[in-house]
Formats: sequence, structure tokens, C-alpha cells
Amino acid sequence: MADARFMNFKLVVSDLDRSLAFYTGLFGLKEAVRLEFADPDVDEIVLEDASGARALVLLHGDVMPVPSAVPGWAPVVVQVDDVHAVAAEIRAAGHELALEPLGFGPVGIVMAVDPDGYLIEIISGDANTLESTPAGQRVPHPVPHIHRPT
Repeated sequence: MADARFMNFKLVVSDLDRSLAFYTGLFGLKEAVRLEFADPDVDEIVLEDASGARALVLLHGDVMPVPSAVPGWAPVVVQVDDVHAVAAEIRAAGHELALEPLGFGPVGIVMAVDPDGYLIEIISGDANTLESTPAGQRVPHPVPHIHRPT
């Protein structure tokens, strides 16, 4: 088995500039690379986080439609210092919250909806301190409605 390192995540978006504004404006990501391909026409914007790591790629092209039914889960997870402050910024920017801030053990969680309907999970605290549930036991999910179809 090869040693692997996850590099970034890719999202297909319907409007590249609108999604770029969402992710740079709310999360401070910066455009690192813009690639424009021909035959087929596909554009990619590689975004980097505050550390300079390339974290997210936005894809747009006629051959890459946005999924028509975005599932009720978060393909992108972002860590911030304060979920309550970010929730206020999201509301002030006119974007929808899918989940109000709540605490779950050592982390705070809030979920936002990006311009294409993707859920973005935003956490604060140290998720690395979460512990496994005891073997053979199941605990109630903190936000079960997020995983149920609407």
C-alpha cells in the first residue's frame, strides 16, 4: 500500500466567480492557480488556505454539470477559531445557515450552504480529541436531520 497524502478537494460549481467570491470572502481562501482548458472547455480555480496549502479546487464546464440533488452531507469541512463569529459573518453576507452553531464534545459546529447548495461543515476546537464510541454502542447523532433526505 502506498503512503498517501490528501491534497485537496474538488467541487463542480455552476458559476465560478460566484463560488470564488463565497469561498474567498467567507473563509479567506486565496486564488493560487487558474487553469482554462479547451476541448472540452473546463475551468479550474485552485484555492489555498492561510497556510499556503492548496485546499480546494472549483471546477466549471459545460461537460461537468453540478449534481442536481446535492446530498445532505458536507463535502468540505473548514476549521475556524469561532463558529459563532463565522455564523454571524455568513448571515451578514446573505448566505444560508443549514445548522445553527452547536457544541459537540470538544468541537463547535455550524453548517453553511454554498451558492450551489453544497453543505459546508465549519468547526472550531480540536476535532483530533474526539474519541470513538465504545465498542458495540451507538450514540445519538447531534444533527440527524442533516443526513435525512428533504
